[in-house]
Amino acid sequence: GPAGLACAIRLGQLLEEHPDVAERLGDVPVALLEKGKQPGSHLLSGACVNPRSLRRLFKDRYRVEDMPSYGRVDGESVYVLTPRNAVRIPPPPTMRNHGNYVFSLSRLGRWLAERAEEGGTTILPETTAEKLLVAHGRTVGIRTGDKGRGREGEPLANYEPGSDIVAKVTVLAEGTQGHLTGVALDRFGLRGDEPQVWELGVKEVWKVAKPLDRVIHTMGWPLRTAAKYREFGGSFVYPMGDDMLTIGMVVGLDYRDVELSVHDVLQELKTHPRIRRILE
Repeated sequence: GPAGLACAIRLGQLLEEHPDVAERLGDVPVALLEKGKQPGSHLLSGACVNPRSLRRLFKDRYRVEDMPSYGRVDGESVYVLTPRNAVRIPPPPTMRNHGNYVFSLSRLGRWLAERAEEGGTTILPETTAEKLLVAHGRTVGIRTGDKGRGREGEPLANYEPGSDIVAKVTVLAEGTQGHLTGVALDRFGLRGDEPQVWELGVKEVWKVAKPLDRVIHTMGWPLRTAAKYREFGGSFVYPMGDDMLTIGMVVGLDYRDVELSVHDVLQELKTHPRIRRILE
């Protein structure tokens, strides 16, 4: 994802400043494992991105305006929904996006991968990190997964066994606590006091007749607000150029109703008068 790619880019910048270290590290100073066919393949989100980190990373080399975004957020609305009405509220601090940029993380991932390769990173696509390699109390690399196995785990004609990739430093950038990160947290006692909170997000991309001029977030309906249901979350609607938008619903996974479907909640959201008008 963007964090792992940004890390690879930053390491490349540091190696530029320290050519003696780069020479010591050999032909592959930085290797980046990507489980998809290419960087960005497994990035599904649209996102409002604070450009500060990108500006700090690239300084004068690249401007945020030249990156593959859908433009700056110049307008935003946050609504509390009831089945028929929408009450607009001031954006809470964590939802203030004025001046941020709307990105497709998939496109941003592809662009960042090109910058990483320019800086000397070797990207290994279609390569999964299967196991953390630990020796003498420290991480020394990872073991990659086998390739070319069938649904039942049987070797196919193109079978390739996994291999060990060792490194002086291993960076885990698996997104929301992947399986290797979970192992590392337990093995090295890194878990914090606050447990991980999990959510499920569902989104659709729509072609629309009228461009959306702002980002929209909602909370409340169609989720049930009574404490007994323990339902929390909300929706987002982001513009993607003149004729596209992305609409999605994110719901915390500790709800009590086993029959709740986030997919169905999104369909219900689209029937709200304010949302329906945007999609007509």
